[in-house]
Amino acid sequence: MKKSLKPNKRLLLSQLLWKKRLNKQHMPHAGYMGNGGDIHLVLGVDGAGIGHFVQLLSQSLPENHYVHNPLAKFEPKLTLSNQGERLAMPYQKVLSADHPMSRVYRFYAERAQAEKRYDLMAEDKEAAPDPILILKESHGLLATEALLRELKCHALLYVSDPVLLAEQMFSKEGKETTYLDFESQAVMDPAFLKRFLAKDLRPALHAYKLIQRLSSKRQRRVQMKIFTIALIQHMFRMLAARYPELATLVDAAVVEDDPRRLEFPLVNWLGSEKLHCATRVISDSTFTQEGQNALRWTRSWPESITGFEALSNKDVKLAYKLLIDHHLMSDETKRKTWAGKSVA
Repeated sequence: MKKSLKPNKRLLLSQLLWKKRLNKQHMPHAGYMGNGGDIHLVLGVDGAGIGHFVQLLSQSLPENHYVHNPLAKFEPKLTLSNQGERLAMPYQKVLSADHPMSRVYRFYAERAQAEKRYDLMAEDKEAAPDPILILKESHGLLATEALLRELKCHALLYVSDPVLLAEQMFSKEGKETTYLDFESQAVMDPAFLKRFLAKDLRPALHAYKLIQRLSSKRQRRVQMKIFTIALIQHMFRMLAARYPELATLVDAAVVEDDPRRLEFPLVNWLGSEKLHCATRVISDSTFTQEGQNALRWTRSWPESITGFEALSNKDVKLAYKLLIDHHLMSDETKRKTWAGKSVA
């Protein structure tokens, strides 16, 4: 295990200056007053299908507020790490109300609240339901538990095949992408391992050692990114079990096979009074093929992948072997290639 990652003085100074700019640009209380319970997060590794999912939501439920990548869009520009990707975060179980990430999310809640329309002359009319604030984010994922505890927000946690996600990430951004570089170190932090892998610590450490012993730097980088994605998604599964009222898990492979299985996660995430919304999303986004009873998505789910581009066959076979042998993927027969066929 590696030593705990602690924020350095340079990062602390950067965040202090950010807070001063925020207070000057808005108000000193900005980011403290927003109700975290009004926030509905969609969290997942980039490429997991969360973009497609939010697109389906916005088409069926256009009355809601949608913000894509709120951390990256926020002004003044936010820096959570000075090691590689600026929005990376180490694992944290606790997040203070003064932390920049906490203030940013609460700020969006404050803005959504301020934009609500109040018709004081229409007291006798039935009020329209308030729009839901939905934030889609793929950065700072290791702070998910801290966000749940601090904001009491509702998070939909998206998981998919780690190897497919790595293929999409490398194809889109190249092998030298800094995305998840910091997390590749942070997942080996003792605090993270003890929190989420206490019962499977030995297999995880063994997998890490095998990756570090690979002869090629390229192989080590590729396999470590895949391993990191798998650990983040393992964390998601654990959080959904530990915080069932706040965190909801969606497995892309499950909803791809049967879109109706998305209904319960949507209701759990949006609230029991939003059953009609979940039904509308599924009915608007699926169709029944002629001569068949099973529902299918109007588009491929989560994304259409037709062949290898960034990963070689050797990369794929080694990655699946590492994940399966070390308890991070349960059933080898369920693996799919980019064409949807078994690679076993």
